[in-house]
Order: sequence, then C-alpha cells, then structure tokens
Amino acid sequence: IACEMDRLMLDYYGSTIGHNGITDAVGEAPNPTSCHVASTANPAVPSQDKCGDPLVPSRLLAATWKSGGMKHLAGYQQRDSHEFLSAFLDIMSKHDRHFADITKELREEAKPSSLISKESARERSSNDTSEDIVKSLFAGNLRSVLICETCGYKRSQPEPFLNISLPITSETKTIEACLRHFTQPEDLSDITCDLCEEKHPHTKQHTFAKLPKILCLHLKRFDAATNKKISEFVSFPAQLNVGPFLPHWCEVIQGMKASEHAAEPDGDNNAQKAQSCSAAIMYDLHATINHTGTLHQGHYVANVRVDRKWYHCNDAHVFDAGEGDGEKAVLEAAVGEAYMLFYIRRDVQK
Repeated sequence: IACEMDRLMLDYYGSTIGHNGITDAVGEAPNPTSCHVASTANPAVPSQDKCGDPLVPSRLLAATWKSGGMKHLAGYQQRDSHEFLSAFLDIMSKHDRHFADITKELREEAKPSSLISKESARERSSNDTSEDIVKSLFAGNLRSVLICETCGYKRSQPEPFLNISLPITSETKTIEACLRHFTQPEDLSDITCDLCEEKHPHTKQHTFAKLPKILCLHLKRFDAATNKKISEFVSFPAQLNVGPFLPHWCEVIQGMKASEHAAEPDGDNNAQKAQSCSAAIMYDLHATINHTGTLHQGHYVANVRVDRKWYHCNDAHVFDAGEGDGEKAVLEAAVGEAYMLFYIRRDVQK
C-alpha cells in the first residue's frame, strides 16, 4: 500500500534539494550516497548537486513503520489503504509542523537581538495562519447545518476534512450520485433545539464550504455490519464538477423537511438544474486506488496520471494503463473496483 501511495504523491512532492522530504518527515535519515548510486546506474539522472535522494518506496514503507504514529500498521498483514492514508497524512502533518518550529527557532537564534523584537509580532501573526504541507493540499471544510422543524432555528458549523468517505447504495451508480447522496438532507428526531430548548425533529445536511486543492474521495466498500465487501459498480469521470455541491446551490431551506426537499416539484431534475446553474469548479482525475478480493483478503493496485499519460502500478510493476493516454482503460476497468479517487482542482495545477 505504501508503494502505491508513494507513486500517487511523488508527482507533487518529489525530492527536495539535498534530502528526501517525505522520508525525512517520517523519521528516516537520508542516504547521502543513494543519489550518486542512481546517477552511476543511469546517466540520465542528474548529479548530486542538482537533485536530492531518489524516493525509494521500500525505504518509505520502513520509515512509516518506525514512526510513532504508524507502528500499528507495521508488518505484512492485510491493511486498509484508507486507514494507511489517514495515518500517513497525520504523521506527515505533525512532522512538517515540527520541522517548521525547529527552523523558526534556528532563524531567531541567528538574528541580532535588535531585529527579533521588531519582527516577532509580524512573524507570530503569519505563523498562526500558516498551513503545513498536508493541510495546504488536502484540507477542506464541510458546512454542517441543523434546522429545527418546529421553530425553524438554523445553526451551522464548519467540519474540517482531509478526505470524504462516500456510502455506496443501489442508487449511487456514479460518483456524482454518491456526492448528491452525501449532501442530501436527512431527518433526525429528538434533537434539543438551542432556541426552543426542547427536543424536536431536525433536518441535518452537509455541503462543501471550502474545497481542497486535492480532493480525495473514499468509496465505502467494506461493510462491517454484513461482513461483506460492496462490489456495486460506481462510474467516475475524468473531469468532476463540484460546484453543485456548494451551500448556495444545494443547502436545504429553513422550514423545509428533508423529505420535502427531496420531493420538490421536478425533483428528478434538481440535480441537473444545479449542475447547469451553479458555477463550475472543475477537478481532474489524477489517481485511483482499486481493490480486488473480499473484505478479509485482497490486493490493491493504483493508476496514476503523469504528464497526461496514465500508468498502472501493481506492486513493483509499472506499465502503460492502456492504448493512447490510457484514460479510457482506467475509467472502464475500475468501475467495480475503485476504492479511492484523487482529483486535483484545475485552477491549482501546474
């Protein structure tokens, strides 16, 4: 799994000058000779003064096992790629913040004392609002709304996320249908209203308030309740418009129940109207993680888009995903096996 995650993220992190950013972040010291060895084996690889250490998947996996926050994932037992991703991003975020704190202290120690007092307030303000590398790429916010069906009192709060888990049902045949189901209002009973101060039925809804640069969608194929894997076919596009799932276009109106929201006149056309009227916020598919097998045993493979061409990654084997740019093969082959999808917002792509 770590090998596949490495290939997914290599295009965006790569090697930093003089050292390996990802491997250092999870606690393994770089090998000062590795880049020289790579250059000797392959003359096309730049020399040490032009590149950092190559990112070796096996070293990455060993480094994650040694990290304090990922020791529970050590070993060769069956692991969940979504669980690995969550733990990996968490430890990356912690180490990135720790590295930022260390470099800040070193900079302050190197400054003359007369400059520290003048710049401390400005630096403190900027550091308070800065984001680590994980949050700057993956972090977004949901808008959680709760409406009392008796008095109409509406309260909302942001809920941060790094990835979105989407339930699969018999009606969610596409990733857009999964997102509509995720943002659909639902009726709740016996919730204490802050205004009434009594328990009344409420309507709850999640919409996307802040969209990340990299949108990671996790299809919930493993059902612990039935002890089975959900193998329903879910198609997904190469270009995804997330605009219709913003609060302005799909948030429930005060005083309207979830059942009424779903049963509005021309309800079947609501999604199409939102799609056509909302601002287009486009994401392009850049990677997929697919799972074959059952709930208890299986195998992960990945498809990665690099320089407008798709590659299929199966353990140590990497080859063209299909004819042409490989996109058609990726979209058709994974509809029943897609487990995680990685979309990049079009306005932030290099």
